[in-house]
Amino acid sequence: MVRCFAGVLIPMEPKEKIKRIIDDLKNLPMKCKFVEAENLHLCFSFLGEVEDNEIKKISERIDSVARNYSSIEVKIHGMKMIPSQNYIRVLALDVADNSGTLIRMIKHVQEEIGGDSKPPHLTICRVKSIEDRQKVIKRIEEMQSKEIASFDISSIQLIKSELSRGGPAYTVVHESNLNRD
Repeated sequence: MVRCFAGVLIPMEPKEKIKRIIDDLKNLPMKCKFVEAENLHLCFSFLGEVEDNEIKKISERIDSVARNYSSIEVKIHGMKMIPSQNYIRVLALDVADNSGTLIRMIKHVQEEIGGDSKPPHLTICRVKSIEDRQKVIKRIEEMQSKEIASFDISSIQLIKSELSRGGPAYTVVHESNLNRD
């Protein structure tokens, strides 16, 4: 069995900018688990545990989806409080493109391979507790309209997630390039 998801790992340049945001958030009065920089990703569809012999079939279906899309420029902007400002369990950055292609592609991936999908976002930490809610919310609200970075999505990756005490380790097991036309 392989624990995996379809999505894309974040490239180095936007990752550096996100690391600066994470460093800023580390000063806030809250206890949380930050996502390691090497694990920053955009999840299209979380599959969970799948049989080893299913990886080839899933990869072929992702290849089929990828042929229908060209490279997409996405923007990382604004902080999200998930599920809400009243009950913050996750802090994430919003991810979007101007054309709506990203959402269509994510939906297409999920239709082809199944799994669980959420609106596009980039999780940066899982919140355990907040000591000064107003201070945390004020800082997050200051970041909500700020554009952080942009990058091109040129492929869809099937990513293996191996859990350990030190956190997950991600490995790309298949990469489907988007149509170059």
